[in-house]
Amino acid sequence: MNAFASAGGGSAPPLEKKDASSPEDEARELEKKVNKLLEDSAIARSENKLQLALDLAKEAARKERQLGKLREQKQLMDQMNIDLTYAVYFNLASQLEANEYWPEALNSYSLIVKNKQYANAGRLRINIGNIYFKQQKYPAAIKMYRMALDQIPHSGEHLRFKIMRNIGNAFVRMGNYQDAIMSYEASMEGKPDFQSGFNLIVCYFALGDREKMKRSFAKLLDIKDSNFGEENDDDEANEDEDEDGKRGLLRC
Repeated sequence: MNAFASAGGGSAPPLEKKDASSPEDEARELEKKVNKLLEDSAIARSENKLQLALDLAKEAARKERQLGKLREQKQLMDQMNIDLTYAVYFNLASQLEANEYWPEALNSYSLIVKNKQYANAGRLRINIGNIYFKQQKYPAAIKMYRMALDQIPHSGEHLRFKIMRNIGNAFVRMGNYQDAIMSYEASMEGKPDFQSGFNLIVCYFALGDREKMKRSFAKLLDIKDSNFGEENDDDEANEDEDEDGKRGLLRC
């Protein structure tokens, strides 16, 4: 007879299952959820489901804050993902803007711009300028565009000339054709494009300068076809097929 069985011990009770997840594992899982929410928000935006995209962006921001607190409490600050934080709040600002929550979008963009951890965040002043443009606050828009120019290195001249076009658009809305001409001319001298060239002709028409209209029209005809629609191929800033695109505004 089995000595253990005769002792009345029977079979041993099952061991209690321990939670094997470490703080690091918990943080990684939460980070995956944030990334998935970001992806779903972007997909919803591409399908023009703007409110859903915003709801997902808000949830991503909530989860990201939860992730930050977890890492702080568990002394995992060395694992902080600055790029993810930037992506979350940029996406939130973008979705707020798409849903026309202007004050909230301005606040979100401003928080990013003011954070010194984000090296290239200053160019988001372009987006801030676009919101002011939509609100018909053209002087504020011009101020933001000019501040964005200061953040763009000379090596990024293609982007700089597009910002100059934005400035010209704002001056046109103010009826300040002379300053608009200066902006469009700077853009045309550096990187000629059909939109700036056409707008320049319109400004000369408004001022009654027929001679410069003719010269500008001749320059417009000289622009190569390859330049037409090139904004869609720009890696640094794209013009969305939305109201910004209709206004000819550059976005980041």
